[in-house]
Amino acid sequence: MEKEIVVEEFKASVPIQIRFNDIDALGHINNNVYFSFFDLGKTTYFEDLKASYVSWTDGIVVIARIEVDFIAPVFYKEQIVVDSKITKIGNKSAVFMQQIRNSITNEIKCRAMSVVVTYNPKTMTAMPIPAIWRNAISEFEGIEF
Repeated sequence: MEKEIVVEEFKASVPIQIRFNDIDALGHINNNVYFSFFDLGKTTYFEDLKASYVSWTDGIVVIARIEVDFIAPVFYKEQIVVDSKITKIGNKSAVFMQQIRNSITNEIKCRAMSVVVTYNPKTMTAMPIPAIWRNAISEFEGIEF
């Protein structure tokens, strides 16, 4: 049974340049490369917040869980983007929704849901999401968390 793909709205997107070493013997992007693309999307997401008053080094974000639906292959020289948004914020974690999409046809190639945890590298423990981060994300997404 084919899973229905719901069209989502994203405010953060980053174009991805596919490198020759990203492809496998079948001529499409190897599935483990997608995770690097998602990391670029997360980095761009935080840059797109345009919240220069936020110090993102007061803590870091680490992946606690990721789930990916691979929908269609991505081929070398295909023009793709990674779309990213935060859909939920808890006390110490948040949920990212991301997708890789053909920027010409808008075909969704894969979609990922990941749980990220805010982490204090000094104490090596999870930490509460700072209010200033929460506020910046709420303002960027246009949603009250």
